[in-house]
Amino acid sequence: MSSLLFYKNVAPLNVESHLNLKMRAPKNLEFCADTTVVPILASEFIEIGKSMPIAFLRLEDQSLLPVALVGLPDQKNVFLTADYKWKTPYIPAFVRRYPFIFAQSGPEELTLCVDMNYEGLNQEDGDLLFEQKENGVEPGQLVKSALEMTAEYQRQHITTTQFAKRLEELGLLIDSTAKANLPEGEPYELTGFLVVDREKLMNISEELIRGMFLSGELELIYAHLHSLGNILELLRKNTESAAVQKPAEENMVSSAIKKGTVLGKKILTKRAPAKDKA
Repeated sequence: MSSLLFYKNVAPLNVESHLNLKMRAPKNLEFCADTTVVPILASEFIEIGKSMPIAFLRLEDQSLLPVALVGLPDQKNVFLTADYKWKTPYIPAFVRRYPFIFAQSGPEELTLCVDMNYEGLNQEDGDLLFEQKENGVEPGQLVKSALEMTAEYQRQHITTTQFAKRLEELGLLIDSTAKANLPEGEPYELTGFLVVDREKLMNISEELIRGMFLSGELELIYAHLHSLGNILELLRKNTESAAVQKPAEENMVSSAIKKGTVLGKKILTKRAPAKDKA
């Protein structure tokens, strides 16, 4: 799965192609209904960690990406209501910036892009992406605001990737498996993600701990660790969501081994209970 997630048809904004294009604000967040992980920024750890598990995924290029787990693979985003509103007060920035996104167009150059599949794009109503002025055409206020938001997101994304890289360099990240029993009694194993190892954290030098405290990194680490307590709630929400979306005979729990993929990595394995030996 692409790290662009719900961005389906990204194209650079330009005057020639989009001069008369208008955009309506999103009616809801249905566009992320099938998203089960959301990339997050370091500055979001504390707010997101209050309700969503935070984990680290290793991407195909071996870089690390901190994400909020908002559903189980091949399932639905359980943080959306039936009318596609976000259930918690805080909405991740990756979701809020849609349909805009930056794309790298050169070694040190980024271009503002938009998802052309976004249903709010049209030529009849909404805010103009470009406006005709006395001195020519210039970006409309909507595009100017999007530029500011995506530029700030990009700055914070760089800081976030540096933080994740530092955790790995310090040897603090380990592969993890979360095990739980669903209400039906079926066991689930959530795998394919990395977390900070508490024991390794306790064994680093006082000098490093002090530096991480002063830089704010230690606060982010503990926000991440505390967020892992939300994994059981995530499983419970997923069970409730599946029960609503499917008939009883198509309940999400089966006796076979089930696997899912998130951002190109296996993150869920559901195993049937082992039979007692005679």
